[in-house]
Amino acid sequence: MSQRSFLRDISGVFGSNLLALVNAFLIDIVLSRQLGPEGRGLYTSILVVPLIVVSFALLGIRRSAVFHLGNKVFDENRTVSGVMSLLVISSVLAIVISGFALLFMMPKGLTWPMAVMALLSIPVKLILVYSGGIYIGKEEFKRSNLQVWLPMFYNLAGIILFVFFLKWSVLGALLSLFIANLLVSLVSLSYLKKHYAIRLRWDKEVIGSLAQLGIVYAFAVVVMQLNYRVDLLLLQKLSTLKEVGYYSLGVAISDKLWQLPSAIGLVVMSRSANTTDEQKLNRDVARLLRLSFLLVLFTAAVLWLIIPLVLPLLFGDRFIPSITIVRWMLPGILMFVIVRILTGRFAGKGQPLILISIFVPALILNILLNLIWIPSHGGVGAAWASNVSYSAGAIALLAVFSVKMKVSFRELVMIRATDFDFLRTLIKKTRKA
Repeated sequence: MSQRSFLRDISGVFGSNLLALVNAFLIDIVLSRQLGPEGRGLYTSILVVPLIVVSFALLGIRRSAVFHLGNKVFDENRTVSGVMSLLVISSVLAIVISGFALLFMMPKGLTWPMAVMALLSIPVKLILVYSGGIYIGKEEFKRSNLQVWLPMFYNLAGIILFVFFLKWSVLGALLSLFIANLLVSLVSLSYLKKHYAIRLRWDKEVIGSLAQLGIVYAFAVVVMQLNYRVDLLLLQKLSTLKEVGYYSLGVAISDKLWQLPSAIGLVVMSRSANTTDEQKLNRDVARLLRLSFLLVLFTAAVLWLIIPLVLPLLFGDRFIPSITIVRWMLPGILMFVIVRILTGRFAGKGQPLILISIFVPALILNILLNLIWIPSHGGVGAAWASNVSYSAGAIALLAVFSVKMKVSFRELVMIRATDFDFLRTLIKKTRKA
């Protein structure tokens, strides 16, 4: 693929991520103002278990589908049929496991209608992620981009209706999430049925190959998701719902800085599965990593300065404690830029074991530090633990990438004057896209 299409794909994914970011930001504002710290804490507590289970239920199939379609391991109709067959199986398993997990965790304030809405959101979310893997593997980024921002737009509309106007509180927020994902997933299923000869059957060869690689991917994804979510789980047990509400808002604001790195990582994963020039791609990845880190560093510095003014204005004075959370989260968020980009390279090459070997120790470190710091420092302690864990994982991944891809450590971290030529080219392509 040419540099022109590479840049256009990145700009397209980034643009859709920005649309999703704006909608997510507005959702955060409405939910925070309408639900308050405790209501937001309950909403987050209900969804955190299904989100983790979904990460495992995905079986890594999205990344496995990208690898199989990009490398043309099987006929594409067989591969797509295999992906959709696994979708049915994993949806059933995910609902059952999440149901038992919710019974075991049982956040204070959880009702049966809330639990049902949370569980029904699982299969429609899986449809979006599984079909997204098909689109990315075929480099149909316009389709995959639509599935990023459109559910967020529908979710915002639903929250305004159910939470703001009808005052259905947490249940309304969960209902909105379900309907938003359902609408987009139905469109996606219709498109796939029209363009592929899908047969829901047990194709042992295809399903076995998808699942064999996918399970390893799944473990890697779950480990990374736990690294990102374990603090919320531990806060829920070791602190109060109000503290969970403060912390979840802080995370929701600070992780918006990942939009550009996430866009790059997604395109890098697709290119890694389809490329014929490994070294050129490695050089492009290194350059994009340097630029992304610099841009996020600048944005993080601006956010650190303005958050005391912006947060109370948008979310209300009740969430003022979240200001400290946001500021403490920024170092770890910045370091995780490295992870967001480089994991796409290893995922596209079919090497998830490398990610597992790095992030299992980082997860253990995260858990231990949360157990030590949350009881005495609450959400701030969770932010400290995230900073240490994210930084350790990012530095380790950087070193492994340097060795495996034969790119010098200096090339990965040292900004060059020519990097800004690359940025100017990206801006031009974005304007023409």
